[in-house]
Amino acid sequence: ELNRFLLVVAAIFILAGIFIARRWINVLVVIILAIVYGRMFSRNISKRQQENSKYMEIKANLTGGRKAGGSGGQRPGSGRPGKGSDDGKRIYICPNCKGSLKVPVGAGKIRIKCPHCGETFEEIV
Repeated sequence: ELNRFLLVVAAIFILAGIFIARRWINVLVVIILAIVYGRMFSRNISKRQQENSKYMEIKANLTGGRKAGGSGGQRPGSGRPGKGSDDGKRIYICPNCKGSLKVPVGAGKIRIKCPHCGETFEEIV
């Protein structure tokens, strides 16, 4: 999600650079694209997930707490929500053992106990 956002921002600056001939716009586009490529080829997946989580948290706060789409991103303090499925459940990843858990959508704030390791964490579903 964060890389998509950065690519859209870069595209906007590229279009702005067509109409406004400023060198700093081109430099800014190169910097943004370098960040995107750095994130794409990074092997530090947990760090990239933390960055994406922070972005999704900020995005949720700016859009009134609603998450766009049913997938992507990591919610603070828990595993990342997985792709939504047709059975009315959302898949979460346990922050302790990284095991996947199916949780019914629309249950509100619930406490989830991982059946694999016994870790308990709260989540808004």
